[in-house]
Amino acid sequence: MQFAHMSDIHLGFQKQENLQKIEQMVFENALDECIKRKVDFILIPGDLFHVNIPEMRVQKFAFAKFRQVHEHGIPVYVVYGSHDFSPVSNSVIDLLSATGYITKVTKVKESTEEKITLDFVTDEKTGVKIAGLPGLKVGKDEVYYQKLDRKHLENQPGFKIFLFHGGIDELKTETGPETDFMPLSLLPKGFKYYAGGHMHDFLHQKYQEYTHVVYPGTLFAGYHSDLENNANGKKRGMVFVEFEDTIKNIEFLPIDNAEYEIIEIDAAKKRSEDVNTELLEKIRTLEPGNKIVIIKIEGELSEGKTTDIEFTKIKDELQQKLALDIKINRNQLTSKEYTITQANGKDKYEIETNIFSENIGEIRLEEKALVGNTGVQTAKKLLKETTQPILLNEKKSDYNKRIEQSAIEILGLKVEE
Repeated sequence: MQFAHMSDIHLGFQKQENLQKIEQMVFENALDECIKRKVDFILIPGDLFHVNIPEMRVQKFAFAKFRQVHEHGIPVYVVYGSHDFSPVSNSVIDLLSATGYITKVTKVKESTEEKITLDFVTDEKTGVKIAGLPGLKVGKDEVYYQKLDRKHLENQPGFKIFLFHGGIDELKTETGPETDFMPLSLLPKGFKYYAGGHMHDFLHQKYQEYTHVVYPGTLFAGYHSDLENNANGKKRGMVFVEFEDTIKNIEFLPIDNAEYEIIEIDAAKKRSEDVNTELLEKIRTLEPGNKIVIIKIEGELSEGKTTDIEFTKIKDELQQKLALDIKINRNQLTSKEYTITQANGKDKYEIETNIFSENIGEIRLEEKALVGNTGVQTAKKLLKETTQPILLNEKKSDYNKRIEQSAIEILGLKVEE
């Protein structure tokens, strides 16, 4: 028997048309491989979509592909991720579940202030018992898992799989942008396989009471840093697991996505005009046609401003050479002269991201969570929460308290009463 495990697909993340096509192609190829291998079932522990209700283009694509998988008799078992989570089951995942194309695994038997008791979903063909919890927004996973009635799950017999979406302290890496982690001990013990989501790199570890804790990583990209890692040779793909009464084999299968070119420049102690010249010379040696071009510049300029570097001209030249897309990472590029840099974009989301990315490198803080890509994500979350409208019939004092509490949670602050 065999099952497939993929995660963090982030359908709908890409806004540029060429990258949208790659995003969908990779997902199609992954599911086609499942059909080809005639797997018994598929596990997707979260972030199937980048938001809970993506645009109609993304929904139509997903429904058509999952219908094809369903017609081949392959069940798909899913939990929410932190991106496609909905506290009121208002997600396209719930629509897919209603059609029978996928099955939501989280089956709550009992829920109180102190305890959450789950039941298993049993795969009809194999008899495998599957349980799981969704990933939550704003890093609330650990609080949620502390309430989990682990003994109830541990005492059930059979071949058991646990789906979860969240980082594990014991598997924490320094390379990923993920920030939410919890101890492994919060998961129920004694399961045959722990199907993880949220970590964007492939990871497979064995522990005494937690055999086969596996993250397949993202299929393509859910963060801009993923594209940079891809350009540096990171393999993206999915996992296939052969089993009987125990796990027999775990195979990571890379799924091709795109071709890349990457340029990295250390701007430390250089003048802005020299960095600009160096960058222009390097891009003119590239053959970027049908490739994603990643440009990464970091370091503090000795003279001049970051705005002196002609990023618009650089993008124009690469686009004329038919580059699929150009991503410029200048989060860690600083100058001794700080000016707020404006940024363009195709929509509000892209403009906000670009403005934060342009300017955050000028900020000097010891708290690493507030600088770089993590700082950009935190700033975007804060902006989104602090611009929420007041609810119908909500008092202004209650509104202020709600927004303040959301900001505190995003920043991970502990406020004494």
